[in-house]
Amino acid sequence: MPYTQGMMKRVTIKDVAVLAGVSPATVSRVVSGDGQASPEAAARVRAATDKLGYRPSVMARSLTQSSTQLIALVMGSLRNPFDAALVEALSAGFFKKGKRLLIVPAGHGDSDPGAMIALDYQTDGVVVAAGHISRSASERLARLGIPVILFGRMLEAPGVDCIVADNIEGARRAARVFFRSGAKRVVVVRRERDTFSDDERVEGLRSALQGRADVRTVKTSLGNCFANALMLLSGPERPEAIFCVNDILAVGVLEAAASVGLRVPDDLSVIGFDDIPAASSPSYNLTTLRLPVDEVAGWIVQRLLRRLDIPALPVEMHRVPTPLIVRGSTRRVVSATAPVHDHVTAGGAPGQVGK
Repeated sequence: MPYTQGMMKRVTIKDVAVLAGVSPATVSRVVSGDGQASPEAAARVRAATDKLGYRPSVMARSLTQSSTQLIALVMGSLRNPFDAALVEALSAGFFKKGKRLLIVPAGHGDSDPGAMIALDYQTDGVVVAAGHISRSASERLARLGIPVILFGRMLEAPGVDCIVADNIEGARRAARVFFRSGAKRVVVVRRERDTFSDDERVEGLRSALQGRADVRTVKTSLGNCFANALMLLSGPERPEAIFCVNDILAVGVLEAAASVGLRVPDDLSVIGFDDIPAASSPSYNLTTLRLPVDEVAGWIVQRLLRRLDIPALPVEMHRVPTPLIVRGSTRRVVSATAPVHDHVTAGGAPGQVGK
């Protein structure tokens, strides 16, 4: 018989009880593992759930229990491989702890649509990796006992823990590489929409190169990065070095440089941020600041679960170190007057620059 909409019926706990010949309460105890049932009854319940394809409703369970086991992740576009890797790592990390990840699209502007959706699903906690959350929204979540973790931004609010990259020091490391190579015309390529992390990375580079090089800033979207980089590299004041606030933008710059015949790193030095898998490929061989996604995800999972256990924990602001990974997109020229104690890695192996 052909399928027609409306023919399928959601299997309920009562259907399982009828087939197994037990009470709905017995089915609930067997499915949840919260109570005792005879081996014979448990076997009949499991056989009935398998035959009917029954799955317990998390939302229905939340009406009788204090936890849904859901964690809301407010996330933007996953076009950046780092963001996709973060979602995967968080999903796996929470799954190991008996939690499930609910991905919520980030809103824009000064409202809090992403974080507030967490209330609709009665999630146990909220991780904001994109978009905006106001102090008033975070305070409301805190009053309801829903812990919040912000990734990539800082907010001083009760019950809100924050984790960010060491953006400023990372950018300073990039600046020292450019200075040692003798670059005088430096460009920072950042995203069109202002973010906390981008602001810090620009600040770190500018402060380190103040009085040593001319620094300009170019804003671009991911889709327009290649075209904007072409114009930048074809102009009369072509930069000698470019620092990109993430690796995916750096890839666009490297592709544009190749298309206009520039040699990297002889004609142009490029440094990115994140250390996505493509950065180490022979096609790009990108020098970058590493933001370890597994370390970020591990801290978020551990911190949120700990706050669920101890809601009164003091707020924590955690900075993740961003070591410099030296590859082929920067020259290995060392200035005699440059500092010599940078924490860097050459091609993935520990080492130092400047000695």
